[in-house]
Amino acid sequence: MVDDNLAYVAPWGFDLGKMRALVLFVYGGQDRVVPLSHGQWLERHVRSSELWVRPDDGHISVLSSGEAALEWLRT
Repeated sequence: MVDDNLAYVAPWGFDLGKMRALVLFVYGGQDRVVPLSHGQWLERHVRSSELWVRPDDGHISVLSSGEAALEWLRT
């Protein structure tokens, strides 16, 4: 939890633009903890990423997308 909070105000220790692995960000449109704008920022900075927005999900209920995310990873 401390690392999560420090990530708001300190460098992460690596350049997001240099990531080569495929990355999937899944955000709930009703998330009141992490704003969608953060996911959009991450998608812009990680070249090999894809962003899914689940409009009816929140911060925790977005986990219901886990099966679809695993299928994305498998393919």
